Amino acid sequence: MNFRDVPNLMKFEQHARTHSDNEIVMDCYRRIREVITPVPKPPSVLDFTHGTAIDGLKASCEAVEKSTRLLWACAVATDNVSPRIWDYLPDYGSSIEYFQDLNDLELMAVTKQHRITWEEAARV
Repeated sequence: MNFRDVPNLMKFEQHARTHSDNEIVMDCYRRIREVITPVPKPPSVLDFTHGTAIDGLKASCEAVEKSTRLLWACAVATDNVSPRIWDYLPDYGSSIEYFQDLNDLELMAVTKQHRITWEEAARV
């Protein structure tokens, strides 16, 4: 799997390329790459007659879920979320811990009213 396979990851990759001097962004880029690189590319057509297709789809979903949590942690720590989730900018490490500790429903509830704004310049 690569960044271009998932629209949100592709946007982040473009942001990372233009912000290669930002340590948080580049650390997140490396972490996401480590998550998605070993995962097979999602199939364009699902064939449920083979168990490997289901295993690959499950691995792709898990990689997207993990990378989504990293994206949100990075976006919050670099002030790329609108409106802000909190009244302050958390440090990157705390942000990662927070988003990784949320269960799926909590993640959806926290992020529902917010959006990541990679296209705007980071203020950190």
